[in-house]
Amino acid sequence: MKRISLLIAILACVGAGGTSAAERNLTHFVGADTEGSQIARGDVLVADGEGKVALYRANRFVTMLHDPDDIASERSGGPLYVTDAEGNAVRGDLSAQTGDLYLSHEAPQIVYYRREFIEARAAERSLAKATSSVDMTLHGGNVLTSNKTMAIFWGAWGSPGDIISGIDSFFGGWGGSGMAKDSTEYHGTTNGNVTATSTYLGHTIDSSTPPKRALSTSGAVSEACKIAGNNPDPNAVYFIYTSTGAGHVNYCAWHSWGTCSNGAPIQVAYMPNITGIAGCDPGSDVTSQSEGLAALANVTSHELSEAITDPRGAGWFDSSNGENGDKCAWSFHNDVSLSNGSKWKLQMEWSNNAYDAGTGYPNRSGQNGCLQ
Repeated sequence: MKRISLLIAILACVGAGGTSAAERNLTHFVGADTEGSQIARGDVLVADGEGKVALYRANRFVTMLHDPDDIASERSGGPLYVTDAEGNAVRGDLSAQTGDLYLSHEAPQIVYYRREFIEARAAERSLAKATSSVDMTLHGGNVLTSNKTMAIFWGAWGSPGDIISGIDSFFGGWGGSGMAKDSTEYHGTTNGNVTATSTYLGHTIDSSTPPKRALSTSGAVSEACKIAGNNPDPNAVYFIYTSTGAGHVNYCAWHSWGTCSNGAPIQVAYMPNITGIAGCDPGSDVTSQSEGLAALANVTSHELSEAITDPRGAGWFDSSNGENGDKCAWSFHNDVSLSNGSKWKLQMEWSNNAYDAGTGYPNRSGQNGCLQ
């Protein structure tokens, strides 16, 4: 697309009324910031008439975004995010992104990729020269200083039979554990440091049939808000375990955030059934656990640590979009005993302090910043 001057582009036109794309040059002025979003108050979105919008900032072109929901033609407010085609998070310099970018009202999914994907990326990083800081930084948001957790088991979880009781045991032992203490160096912009305090609100069972395909952010938020009676605890993370899997996608789980219909904020994590998925199996030697339970516990640990330190997309992550779980994904040391004595094979979590002091264990890229 020819990069025309914003002063010409913002000649607002009347909406196309029923067409699949906003009329060319129809303009959406962003009037409010959205926590965890790449789009900020003062940005301008200009439709090209073919289902895309040009993003301008300070009168300069930034990038083109696909607009499948015709957001540019809306006159009402609402959260605005940038994602990839699958709804996953895109952060960093938008003008430097090479893949297709999408405009969405849904908060992005921050995914935990399968082992083979992480191994490939680690190999690429080992060959590339580091050009920026390895440490994570705070991006203007807050953390969950004392978190709560709830497990929602959606569907028929009869096999393997230890999933529900095992996840209960995992969450019951998280608070006060060494894993929980690994994140206490991180603080929010206004609400202080993370603590090792974690309260398990228990589990609930939704016996209705879950979707056969992977959940979207809005689907996960809708389910969690339903279970919470539209009154979610703002300090809780609602983990949704579906008896159905995620299908063909290359991740094991993800976390995100949103709001219930009454505007109440909520944090969610999607945990599909990953039993038998080699790329999500930590290879646990704890013989009392099924492979499916061991896999879910490991990805639950990853998502919980990330949701504590980056609950709504404006917390702690590095220049490559890596949160504390991502930076140590599929990196293990010893088996972990939680505060209730339960034993697990859990990946390590990233510590800026350990990396800076050179006292941590290596991740898949050889960076010594992982703890457990």
